[in-house]
Amino acid sequence: MRNALSNLLDRVVLGESPTRRLWFARRMPDGYIRKTQSLDFKTTVRWVAQRSAFYRRRFRELRIDPALVRCPADLGDLFTTSTDLLTHPAEDFLCDRAQAGFETTGTLSPKSKRVFFSLDEMRDMGRDGAAGLWALGVRREDRMVSALDLPFWNAGPALRASAQTLGCLLVEAGKIPPAEFYERAADYRFNVMVVEPSWIVSLTTIAESAGTWPVKLMLVGGENMSERSRRYVEEVWKTDLYLTYGQTESFGSAGTECARKNGYHLQELKFWFEIPEPDDHGHGELVFTTLSRRVMPLLRYRTSDVARFMEGTCDCDLKMLRRISKIIGRCDEMVNCGLGNISPWMFEKVLEGVSGIAHDWQVLVTRPGLRDGIEIRVELLDGVSQHVVDRAIRMSLQELFPDMARNLAMGLCEMKVAGAVRGTLRTGRKLRSIVDLRKTLFGAEAAVPSGHPA
Repeated sequence: MRNALSNLLDRVVLGESPTRRLWFARRMPDGYIRKTQSLDFKTTVRWVAQRSAFYRRRFRELRIDPALVRCPADLGDLFTTSTDLLTHPAEDFLCDRAQAGFETTGTLSPKSKRVFFSLDEMRDMGRDGAAGLWALGVRREDRMVSALDLPFWNAGPALRASAQTLGCLLVEAGKIPPAEFYERAADYRFNVMVVEPSWIVSLTTIAESAGTWPVKLMLVGGENMSERSRRYVEEVWKTDLYLTYGQTESFGSAGTECARKNGYHLQELKFWFEIPEPDDHGHGELVFTTLSRRVMPLLRYRTSDVARFMEGTCDCDLKMLRRISKIIGRCDEMVNCGLGNISPWMFEKVLEGVSGIAHDWQVLVTRPGLRDGIEIRVELLDGVSQHVVDRAIRMSLQELFPDMARNLAMGLCEMKVAGAVRGTLRTGRKLRSIVDLRKTLFGAEAAVPSGHPA
């Protein structure tokens, strides 16, 4: 929910022009960004206080006077969570008439969260997205294809809004099988591809033997991607692959890499980002407040994504925009076990130098006996021995994380490597990197009455 001055600048001065928006983004001083955030934040808080049943209740419960709120810290313990979106009617969050709705992915619940927008809000994000595409080198004459999943997901409409502003050709292929895409794409000669990480790896294995075509750049979103996979795709296609960061709750990209590929530059005029409780290294859960939405604004939304704000300034054209690191994992994937405190980024590093395995992997934490068990599931390439891969993984763990290898040697946990057929680990659009199966066991144990009186 923007203040009048921000709205005037955005709609009238900057308008539809990607180049004008990019020119402004390259030059706006940090003081202007912080002042605009503060004004739009206060406007958003007062808007939801008037219109949202959910936030009115939360303000009463926490004894918060919206008129006195100046920054996120003034909201104290007020956060918005995935559980809130799942357990409360969407109407409790709606502050204006909804014209478009989407569902989220990646939730542990069988039920999806629903998020709503106006068409004007979608166009607004599309204008910023067009400026971001222009900064990476996309132009009106380019031929762009979207191979993103379409049902109920906002990524396709978000890209469409950006392409409409930019004026380039966009073909929405959807997430069809890579082999079918390869066959049908030949006549189009797409030179800009917007894809999901696992899908583009599969397409690249086909193109590696069947041949590629000239591609200016690739844009990837929807899930994390290892540097190993990025290098593989870039080497085969001889192009640059850029990562984006966002959620359905943010309506697509809230941050994107620049040509340096060193962190995500953040959309700070549309969001106020926080990491409320960083650890000693600055890592913590990323939280954002929407600053430009009327339909379903969110205050301090917990993303469950763990990252850190990056120090220093980037030497690219977007150096005025702060950056966050790549996502190192999700809060529900940070696990303490006999191996140590483990998270996805650690296994990404361990597996990065191991040959003979495909892109997808998964770690299961179990309790087969009295000690924790770690099962590393990897997809083996044709003709590769599981024994060889097992040995390579253990050597990599020893080299990169000697403390964990020491825990193994001391018998604090058990570890095994399980080979799988390529393409079998992923059953949905997203693959959870670390799954703690002990939670079910511990829950069952807690439900058994004790045989001893208290």
